[in-house]
Amino acid sequence: MDNQTVDKERLTTFTNAYKDMIATNEQSYKVSFGWGSSKIRDRVRNYSLDEVLEIIESGSVDAQIQLSRNYYNLDGFYKRIILHYATILKYVGLLIPNPGFGKDLSEQYVQKKYFGAMDFIDSNNIPSLCEHITFRALRDGCYYGILLPVDKKKIVLLDLPTVYCTSRFKDKMGNDIIEFNVSYFDTIFDPEAKKGALKAYPSVITNWYRRYKNGKVKSKWVYVPAEIGVCLPFLEGKPSFLNVIPAVMEYEKAKETDRERDLEEIRKIIVQKIPHLQDGGLLFEPDEAAEIHKGTVKMMKSNPNVSVLTTYADVDAIVSKTTNDSTTASLQAALKNIYSESGTSSNLFGTDSNLALETSLNNDLALMMTFAYKLEQFITYIINENYSNSNISFKYTILPVTHYNVSKYIDTTFKLAQSGYSFLLPALASGMSQKEFTNIKDLENNLLGLKDKLIPLSSSYTETDNSKNGVGNPVGRPKKNLEDLSDKTAANQQSIDKGGSSTNGGE
Repeated sequence: MDNQTVDKERLTTFTNAYKDMIATNEQSYKVSFGWGSSKIRDRVRNYSLDEVLEIIESGSVDAQIQLSRNYYNLDGFYKRIILHYATILKYVGLLIPNPGFGKDLSEQYVQKKYFGAMDFIDSNNIPSLCEHITFRALRDGCYYGILLPVDKKKIVLLDLPTVYCTSRFKDKMGNDIIEFNVSYFDTIFDPEAKKGALKAYPSVITNWYRRYKNGKVKSKWVYVPAEIGVCLPFLEGKPSFLNVIPAVMEYEKAKETDRERDLEEIRKIIVQKIPHLQDGGLLFEPDEAAEIHKGTVKMMKSNPNVSVLTTYADVDAIVSKTTNDSTTASLQAALKNIYSESGTSSNLFGTDSNLALETSLNNDLALMMTFAYKLEQFITYIINENYSNSNISFKYTILPVTHYNVSKYIDTTFKLAQSGYSFLLPALASGMSQKEFTNIKDLENNLLGLKDKLIPLSSSYTETDNSKNGVGNPVGRPKKNLEDLSDKTAANQQSIDKGGSSTNGGE
């Protein structure tokens, strides 16, 4: 095959792929690209403290969303807090099959549906999808999207522009109904981009837009059917961490004040005092003193923090001094206030207290699990739409596993598995899918025969009590790791290891 034929095939393949591509984000139609350019970043502006407080207390939802996006794009504390909550969960899920009355999973036609649903879960990056939805809900207060019927084996979501969406009603099933403002399409000035957007959006929206432009309907708002609309509000449906922004602004103000004090401390004035003669006459004439002044200024010009003053007296140096204690305390108080306003621990990104941090992370987990319940209902709905029938239905459950508690969760569920509970939970928490776990066990037991070749390590579960032989089992509970101890106990343990004595205080 010659190079010309290969290039022609590549071009044909790309053309076919390009025709099938669908933009899944509204920015795809608003951001222009040039040769060698990168995506244009959202513009940011500086709000005054009074403006921020007014928007938080009585501003519209649109103004609050713009404020939230503005300070997210500025990076810093606000962005880190939102990303912390959006990514704290690993979004590990368990697919639970529920056979119909009189049916059994051992029946082949029921199993076919179950394995089809498992393939669906594995073929979609559910954790990444959940992180994306959670991030949008935290930043904007609510996630609005549309399910696109691209492929029954794939979940394809079109993110709707939040400021052009609202939700005031629910259907009989309790699903939030999206209302979309079709004037959004008038904000897309590029004809080709607008054409692509109208092609990507479902006909129920594009038809309404055309009727609105033709004057056949007066309302800009169209109801999106619950079957394709995805509306997942976080708590009240408003950005939840706006109260952090005033605290961040106060902290930045305190840092600027501290910076000015630091500059004041290193600023010096060199005073050249020209001496007098014994009879009171001038040792140097004014023009001579001016030359001395110029020479000193020239000598010190490389130091921007030094000023020169020439007078008829001795040489001296004036140093501005301020105390740092009050400044440091003020900065620490402003910093702690940021985390206090967000409901997180001040040790979150620089811990010095493991007990306080663990309690804070547990609170964060409890908060985010409330949104995880909405995510699992959304995923359960999609699975049942494609794979359930009268013989079987499904429930998708997101487990309370975070990047911080995964080790403890695996240890706890593994102990439960040894008592007859689910073997899947520790496997899922470790990063395997349900299908992968089954395949790995088949590989080990049926193909490689590792069950007969590898003998488990001795433990209280694999051998009997050897106390009669003089060996004996360890008495008491297992020793805790240092990171699991309280601050006082950890300090006592370190003191003992260094040869000191312990003080009262338990684990």
